[in-house]
Amino acid sequence: MKRLLVLFSFYFWVLSACPLWAQQEKDTQPGEEQKIDFVRNIQPILRASCYSCHGKDAQEGGLRLDNRARAFAGGDNGKAFVAGNVQAGLLLTLIKDADEDLGRMPPEGEGTPLTEEQIGLIQKWIAQGAEWPDTADIAITSDHWAFQPLTKSEPPKVKAEDWIKNPIDQFVLARLESEGITPSGLASRSTLIRRVYLDLLGLLPTAAEVEEFLNDQRIDAYQHMVNRALKSPHYGERWGRHWLDLARYADSDGYEKDRSRPHAWRYRDWVINSLNADLPFDQFTVAQIAGDMLPEASVAQRVASGFHRNTLHNTEGGTDREEDRVKKTVDRTNTYSAIWLGLTVGCAQCHSHKYDPISHREYYQLYSFFNSMNEQDVVAPTVSETAAYDAQLAAYNVDHERMLSIRKKYEAEQLPAALEKWINVDANLIYEWRPLATTSLSGRYKSTFKNLEDGSVLVEGENIRSEIYTITSIVESLSGVRLEVLPDESLPKKGPGRAENGNFVLTNVQILARQAGTENGFVPVKISRAIADFSQTNWEVAKAINEIAEDGWAISPEIGKAHVAVFQLDQVLSYEGGVEFKLVLDQKYETGGTHNLGRFRLTYSDFNGVLSLEGTPGNVLEAIATEVRNEDQKKVLLDYFKSVDKPYKQLVREEKEHESKAPVMPGTKAQSVVELGTPRQANIHLRGNFLTKGEAVVTDGLDVLPEVTAGGDKLTRLDLAKWTVAEENPLTARVTINRVWQRYFGRGIVATSDDFGTQGAEPTHPGLLDWLAIEFRANNWSLKELHRLILNSAVYQQRSAHRAELAEVDPDNELLARQYRSRVEAEIIRDLALDASGLMAEKIGGPSVRPPQPAEYSALTYANSAKWQTSEGENRYRRGLYTFFQRTSPYPMLMTFDAPDSNVCIARRPRSNTPLQALTLWNDVVFTECAQHLGRRVVQEVASTGKAEQDISKRVYHAFLTCLSRRPTRPEMATVTAFYRSQLERMSQDEQAARSILGEAPMPEAAGLAETASWVAVARALLNTDEFITKE
Repeated sequence: MKRLLVLFSFYFWVLSACPLWAQQEKDTQPGEEQKIDFVRNIQPILRASCYSCHGKDAQEGGLRLDNRARAFAGGDNGKAFVAGNVQAGLLLTLIKDADEDLGRMPPEGEGTPLTEEQIGLIQKWIAQGAEWPDTADIAITSDHWAFQPLTKSEPPKVKAEDWIKNPIDQFVLARLESEGITPSGLASRSTLIRRVYLDLLGLLPTAAEVEEFLNDQRIDAYQHMVNRALKSPHYGERWGRHWLDLARYADSDGYEKDRSRPHAWRYRDWVINSLNADLPFDQFTVAQIAGDMLPEASVAQRVASGFHRNTLHNTEGGTDREEDRVKKTVDRTNTYSAIWLGLTVGCAQCHSHKYDPISHREYYQLYSFFNSMNEQDVVAPTVSETAAYDAQLAAYNVDHERMLSIRKKYEAEQLPAALEKWINVDANLIYEWRPLATTSLSGRYKSTFKNLEDGSVLVEGENIRSEIYTITSIVESLSGVRLEVLPDESLPKKGPGRAENGNFVLTNVQILARQAGTENGFVPVKISRAIADFSQTNWEVAKAINEIAEDGWAISPEIGKAHVAVFQLDQVLSYEGGVEFKLVLDQKYETGGTHNLGRFRLTYSDFNGVLSLEGTPGNVLEAIATEVRNEDQKKVLLDYFKSVDKPYKQLVREEKEHESKAPVMPGTKAQSVVELGTPRQANIHLRGNFLTKGEAVVTDGLDVLPEVTAGGDKLTRLDLAKWTVAEENPLTARVTINRVWQRYFGRGIVATSDDFGTQGAEPTHPGLLDWLAIEFRANNWSLKELHRLILNSAVYQQRSAHRAELAEVDPDNELLARQYRSRVEAEIIRDLALDASGLMAEKIGGPSVRPPQPAEYSALTYANSAKWQTSEGENRYRRGLYTFFQRTSPYPMLMTFDAPDSNVCIARRPRSNTPLQALTLWNDVVFTECAQHLGRRVVQEVASTGKAEQDISKRVYHAFLTCLSRRPTRPEMATVTAFYRSQLERMSQDEQAARSILGEAPMPEAAGLAETASWVAVARALLNTDEFITKE
């Protein structure tokens, strides 16, 4: 195996020799070592014998020898040579046949081995520093069309100029005329409005909208209709669904456990909202690739970077976390390349690309852009939630300002007089911290306690488990305890903790008390306040008295220093005969090693006021004792008096209570990512195995494309995002245009929309592709302008009828002599039924929903983990876009109609035609319910005239407009009328059957049971026609 790897990586050696290797420098003096010249001595050998396998057209084993940078970089398995070091690299070993296991290059039967003179020249050249002048370097280029810069050509001249509506038509018609083909005629207005609505919104135009358009005599009636559709918020849903296929969106993790992702929908909402707002596609792109890295990144931009969180996530027991991270990074690399570059970069994950000029090394250079992100959920309220919060906050601020004004008025008008009285009468309210005489001191485990002369306690003994210290004492009354944590030479880093870094974590402080001298049980006492001179970030002292066991008070990085904390009771505790209490110091820190206290001292107070770290401040005592006070001393007294004046404290307390009731920004979260401060080093993964690391790689793009430039000291994901939409990158605009074109015409201008590489299809209309790409960028990357341009073309507005004369000339309609006719996608089939029935909820965005599905499907998931609780109310009837997508058990109707499984990026959905699809439309509970509501809708929306024939005709007409967006033909009117009458006869004779067909919904007042049930039968027939689910 080792020999095969080496052969695969380094099969490049000569079939014949070039006589130039023996040429000497004319001015070489006797005794001097010959200076090997690359151009004269080395390059001719490489050109004659190596470039065929390791040059522009092929790079076996990822090795390229016609380009300096690539030659020095080496192949898939490492460096071929290292300048100045003949011992490094495999080149000399292989050409010398110096390793029996590795063999010799070229292998037997593939060419003549190098002569000793040739080997000597190469060895000397390497030893002398392998100088390779710039003039001898061959740039990495490709003549493949997709890698060339965009070229905007003038729309070609055509003969049938009257057919032209915009430049798109000129490109298409010119090709048709060159083939002697005429385009199809203009589609009917009813076909056009339905086509536009299905393409832009994935919904039906209403009967009223159809009638309005059919009767609109304005010359630009079509343009008005298109503009109206583009303004609909349902546009973002329709085109958002296309994007989610690319982004491999799902609502669960995948793999065996396949846990749900409660915040995934926020990314979907961002996509919908961005498309509706016509966010320029370049910004749309940058936000998803690196929104989290933008300066002052907004919530929306952080949500956008949740694009990277759509990968599968493995939570199975025993999963290697690094392996899972690598798989996600590989997926992110491949998905990025597929969406924006249209390249099968993933083929270079295990070895250099077999067809495209992408080496194994380059794959991991690109991979490196995505290698330094961590997953992170962020608070991301929706727009509506934010608006509601803002309204509540405004009302709150009005009330709070009123309370502030009351306090300030008291502070200005009454507080000074109260202070003067206090100084003269009550200034004796001073206190001090008193030593705490303990009756017992113990630990839960094997800690021992040594009392020191200064009244402190040094903890010694075993330190392998998180301890709980319990101190018992008796005092007359108690209002608070002060804890001093002290350094000591015997402690790690001088303490005050016993952890290896000198820290401690006090996770919980409790005080339990009882009347001294009794056998009553100890009762917990509320600690209402905790303060400290210093707290570690995110480990504030207040967390030592909350109810969360996982946090607490710590003091890093202020290690080796004394610190103090005060824990004040809610009120002074006093009993006849004294207070016996237990102070419990819990240090239950379970992350890493033990973090127990090492040295501490305890004091207490019974002062009935706000306790400070040092008792009554010395500057207050000094100010009280001073007869003539300066301004600073007056301020000191006033500030201190605020902490003891009851009316003032009451006003402050009311303010704080009101503050506690302040509106809280909704806690809705979104999946996002964050870039590491120190990037991870990326390496080549030999044969794609992350455990077999090859050489380290630098972060960089693909050599065949324009260079990715750094905006700072080094290349970042943000640099890649900006390069992706930079003018010099020829791929993004082409790929995007092609994909949009595919949505409208069934195939792209490049048929292989997921492969613009050398094995992909050539564009059928290359001039049109580049013209549209340049227009797209010139129009500020506006997708809506692009839609408007395409929809207003004569090409788009053609009839879609099959033309027999083109069956042999253009069987796949590559030349676009007619429009594209196809069944709509899975989600849209259901949406159309909901829309026609009037059941569809109009709500845009929000969490995923669970419409009805057969109960046994959720049982297919791991341990029946995907509990499918059918949604109620309007959530039962939301668009298919919002259906909860469980990767291991997707919604069955969607999969029946070829929806992707969301495991990988999908640029084009497959399309099948199976009996199960017909059975689903006929029998699925969703479509049955839609038919029932559509039948009632037809009855309700067309009022009875009392004339049966007229009522039937009007209702058939209305049903056709509602379902098919057109008027029925006379034969259709006759056929449907006859069908309705036959059903009415049957239902009139079988009330039970009529009730069964009608379902549980209430009976409309406009018709009887048999009549309504008959219209339900008509509705079922219309919903099951091919035309209903087809874009003509």
